[in-house]
Amino acid sequence: MRTVKSSRLYSTAQANQYEVKRFIKFTLTGFSGLIVDYSLLNILTHFFGVASWLAVAVAFTVAAINNFVWNRYWVYPESRQHTIWKHFPTFFIVNAVGLGINELILFLFLVSITALVHSNFLGLNLTKAIAAVIVMLWNFVVNRFVTFRDVKWRLATTKPVMASATESEESTEQYESAL
Repeated sequence: MRTVKSSRLYSTAQANQYEVKRFIKFTLTGFSGLIVDYSLLNILTHFFGVASWLAVAVAFTVAAINNFVWNRYWVYPESRQHTIWKHFPTFFIVNAVGLGINELILFLFLVSITALVHSNFLGLNLTKAIAAVIVMLWNFVVNRFVTFRDVKWRLATTKPVMASATESEESTEQYESAL
């Protein structure tokens, strides 16, 4: 039986420590977006009587904007060497597809889960939890490899690699202070 330290996953994580930290930051950012998403969803549906499909769309959009800000300034600080408009349109499109996935899951499972748990509140939130996990995976993979593709992967022993040939000392300091 292999020990954890001799496993392929462990050695890959060790070689990519900065990317593991980035994934943890992405997860925390996603969690903050999830709090915004759930809070707004429940306020809109249960206090203001907004239809579930519309409340999901509004809450998801506000959460996506929250996530973009945190991703740009904390998870991918190197992205700030470009204007906001370099990443935001792609990020928005990725999240729009994520919203479509979210709405599809709501459409497919809300009624049956609500009937199963005998509660509109629990049914909506359990369905949303299923959608959140699926959409988080979608968002991480696509945003990492498409939206923020100019932020190169770092190995544990290297400095940040930027897509452009010129890397300012200030952006390196910002990156290292963000870690």
